[in-house]
Amino acid sequence: MVGTNGSKFPAIRKHLQENIANVYKDMDLSFDAYPEGESIDPEAYKQAIDKLSPGDAVIIFTPDSTHYRISLYAIERGLHVLVTKPAVQLLQHHNELVEAAKKHNVVCFVEHHKRFDPVYSDAKARAPSLGEFNFFSAWMSQPKSQLETFRAWAGKDSDISYYLSSHHIDIHCWMMQDRAVPTRVVASAAAGIATSEPFNCVPQTEDTITLLVDWQSLTSATHRGTAVYTASWTAPLKAGIHTGQHWYYMAEKGEINVDQAHRGYDIVQDDTGKAWYNPF
Repeated sequence: MVGTNGSKFPAIRKHLQENIANVYKDMDLSFDAYPEGESIDPEAYKQAIDKLSPGDAVIIFTPDSTHYRISLYAIERGLHVLVTKPAVQLLQHHNELVEAAKKHNVVCFVEHHKRFDPVYSDAKARAPSLGEFNFFSAWMSQPKSQLETFRAWAGKDSDISYYLSSHHIDIHCWMMQDRAVPTRVVASAAAGIATSEPFNCVPQTEDTITLLVDWQSLTSATHRGTAVYTASWTAPLKAGIHTGQHWYYMAEKGEINVDQAHRGYDIVQDDTGKAWYNPF
């Protein structure tokens, strides 16, 4: 297990012991820690990766701004990589990881786990039957208390759009694969909560970020769609959910409504009407 501050590992070991080892039988929770002791080393991942052999795999769940350099270091040493979303923050870095993985014949997989959600995957499979895409709207949020957790990097190393909207952007891109391509992106943001008391995040921290994207059909020159992806970490504290996540998809022959937080999923088709699907 790799971090940047070795002093955190005793508490991690205690947590694993109390919540897993003491609950489940025969669970081996031992691990080598990098860095060791009380030391602080932002490049401890290099020492850990160097201990591995080609064909081994690494799982990267670190701040967004570190994904590229850790992934590339592992790939260049013949290791397979599972990296959490967003894989990187620059298109150039994305392309470089793709090329590096090909060169070294390893897998570099982005952990977009929403693709494995039964509702999302089912909706993706049904979307083509609704015809040409027209409109998509997605919302994802977490309560403002999360700013306490993320204060160390919020607005500095990443933002809420990278952190949350990457989920629904990926789902929509997945639905549009081989059917349409994005042609224009416009972004806008709200601010003022994260930078105020009691959170006091850095001045450039934005509260809610919205992306407006134009999509052009690949099968019809006359069909063009729009998508709105919004993410926020300043949602109310007592909404009954931790993560608000819902999206709406409209095409020429029907629509899809998904509200994962409240376990809602329905589809409307022009010829058959409304149907409720609930695999939860």
